[in-house]
Amino acid sequence: MNFRKIAAPYYLFILLLHCIFLGLEWTMASKFTKPLLMPLLLVYLFSAIKSTLNQQTLTLTPKTDPDGNPLSTRPINTSILILAFTASWAGDLFLMFEGQGLFIAGMVSFMIAHVSYCYLFNQIQPFRKKNALYPILLGAFVFHLGTDVMNIILHNLGDLMVPVYLYMFVITTMAVFAFMTMAVKDTEYWGKYFFAPGAAFFVISDMLLAMNIFAFKEYFIGIWVMATYGLAQYLIAKGFYSYILRK
Repeated sequence: MNFRKIAAPYYLFILLLHCIFLGLEWTMASKFTKPLLMPLLLVYLFSAIKSTLNQQTLTLTPKTDPDGNPLSTRPINTSILILAFTASWAGDLFLMFEGQGLFIAGMVSFMIAHVSYCYLFNQIQPFRKKNALYPILLGAFVFHLGTDVMNIILHNLGDLMVPVYLYMFVITTMAVFAFMTMAVKDTEYWGKYFFAPGAAFFVISDMLLAMNIFAFKEYFIGIWVMATYGLAQYLIAKGFYSYILRK
């Protein structure tokens, strides 16, 4: 059995286990499952990258989406792709433990991941003014939600106010670039089914995380944080996998 081919189903199983452990408040068990998540997605993505190395003409072969629209053949930087999920893994590890320094390290790791996603989404669908209105309006809505969250947690941020605002700006930008991929026909398939919903789940997860850390501190919110985060990363990875293989 080729483990690379079943890494994604394993990921969903481990994510489900992790959420169950959080619900049962089995802290040690949840700290075992969380570090397994991103490596499974990395294995999954490596399988797509390896396939393209074995079939050099794959990315140049025109294909169509289920509706018959020609799909983009623009290449992406796979090193940046690996960096994005490796940075996410580092962020997961840092945020497993308490402490302001570790929180900042986790936030920086995820900012690296989001900047990497921005770069990759822009490679897939370059930012053009004529197609940007819809993505920017959605990004403005995301930013508005972010300011509402900031109003809730502002008094508890202390020295973290500037870093959290910066993070909010970075993830909003990531969402705009993700929404951009569904604004043009040749990448609409990946944007609509993978990147845009993945970015939306990421935004929801981070908003819930911020409110839980700085306001509510309820364990059951942590379940929703991980569920939405896990789905976000899965959808984004699935999108890149599909894009690399053009299927």
